[in-house]
Amino acid sequence: MNVGFFTDSYLPRRSGVVHAVEAAARGLRERGHRTYIFAPAYPGHVDADPDVLRFPSIAPPGHPDFPLAVPYAPTHLRAIRGFELDLVHSHTPFLLGGLGVWVARTLKRPLVFTYHTLYAEYAHYAPLVGELTRPFVIAYTTAYCNRCDRVLVSVPSLVELLRQYGVRTKIDVVPSVGVDLAEFAQSEPGGVRAGFRIPADALLLLFVGRLAREKGVPLLLDAVAGLPQNVWLLLVGDGPERRELAAQAQRLGLAERVVFAGEQDHAHVVDALGASDLFVFPSQTETLGLAVLEAMAAGRAVVAVEGGAIPEMVRDGETGRLVPPDPAALRQAIADLVDAPALRRAMGDRARSLAASRSQARVVDQLLAVYREMIAAGTTPAQATV
Repeated sequence: MNVGFFTDSYLPRRSGVVHAVEAAARGLRERGHRTYIFAPAYPGHVDADPDVLRFPSIAPPGHPDFPLAVPYAPTHLRAIRGFELDLVHSHTPFLLGGLGVWVARTLKRPLVFTYHTLYAEYAHYAPLVGELTRPFVIAYTTAYCNRCDRVLVSVPSLVELLRQYGVRTKIDVVPSVGVDLAEFAQSEPGGVRAGFRIPADALLLLFVGRLAREKGVPLLLDAVAGLPQNVWLLLVGDGPERRELAAQAQRLGLAERVVFAGEQDHAHVVDALGASDLFVFPSQTETLGLAVLEAMAAGRAVVAVEGGAIPEMVRDGETGRLVPPDPAALRQAIADLVDAPALRRAMGDRARSLAASRSQARVVDQLLAVYREMIAAGTTPAQATV
């Protein structure tokens, strides 16, 4: 089959959404399905993949790393008809997601939408109005879901949330991305500590994610401040809050044992997981939590803050600990596992076993099952009325 992916975020940017889109496209192609990716252009980036079509873009003020596509390129729009798409899969409700709706309705093809993000939790990025846009974001994304023929979410709790928002479209639970355990068995962690000047005998905590408000890193720093001096924290990722977080670490007396590694490619993330003793995750806005899933695949116990999809990923007391968003609670949970290496290892082993059931191959199986069902059903009533 021929599938069109429409996304507002793609390579060279690195994020959970980008990883999910890239992994799904690769999995579909490995099974013989042609997958086109429609994404914004990034200055200076040239694709080796001929099936990636870039739309002109502009950089919003303050966010040069997130260009916004201008979803109009006559050459691409004419070319789309020649791709003979069987199905459109949108990975965004915004700019190129709107184009995906137009393509699906024009060609009378099924339209699938993966709800990757708790969009209202990112309303603070809107210039000037910020949090005031939350109700609008919820209303807009709900309306977008209701224009689609199927909505996919990664965990069951999101079905209930979207129903509360007013989504009427059929919703299926299909994880946005999975893992390959073999990848994590091949890590080379030996050089990580030396490379970042972390003592070999330090107890190393690891966080992987964007250094942005929604990830809750200030809470994590507050928790680490009360831990013993042999506990170090490695932060892998970058983002708009890095400078403020570095200043916070300085104020808390953590500058010597909190390491800002910056953005790393995936191979180095895997190595960092192998070098760590415990994975820590304070975000409350995840719809899946790929970083947590990868930590589990690497055999690491996870201490996480309750919120979003994380309680459906981490089993409290079995594969890690779940705590309320309170520095003291987070600090105590970390301290308990710092002092219990055997328990950490046992939790990590159980976490790896659980991650094995969330493989990328299984995700592709589930995607294809949805695609085939929708293609077999033909033109939907919603599309037929357009």
